[in-house]
Amino acid sequence: MKSTIRHRAAALGIAGVAGLAGIGLAGGPAMADGAALADSSSQTASSDAGTQSVHYPTDPAVYADELVRAWGNDNTDRVEAFASADVVDKINAHSDDNVTHWDRTRVGGAAGTTYVDYVNTVTGEQMTLGLPTEAVHNGGEWGEPNAVHSIRFEG
Repeated sequence: MKSTIRHRAAALGIAGVAGLAGIGLAGGPAMADGAALADSSSQTASSDAGTQSVHYPTDPAVYADELVRAWGNDNTDRVEAFASADVVDKINAHSDDNVTHWDRTRVGGAAGTTYVDYVNTVTGEQMTLGLPTEAVHNGGEWGEPNAVHSIRFEG
């Protein structure tokens, strides 16, 4: 009986060690690849810095949020990077009071355009941003610049 327990304990011990070794083998190269990938992506990002200095999200809601956040931070360059000239003009003409209080309320789409709705939590005013779904969600790694092509304020 004692030898059976010892054999089972030994078998479990060997299985445990083999399992840990397997994790080490699987994790080792994967971690090294991840580090190499991080190095290559940082090199790619730095080499592309001159050609594209703003990251344009491929999710329309996130793209619109970036524009609203840039507006709230008074980052004119970033606002101009995310919006068309017409939208920039309308943003500049709009009051900057309570500009940091916009919350996204809805995302919808129609006829190839994604509409992202916001409400100002202080004033109750509503804003809708429109952007071409295909230009942002284009299957690539980056969305396109100046994609927000319409803005409407109500209230």
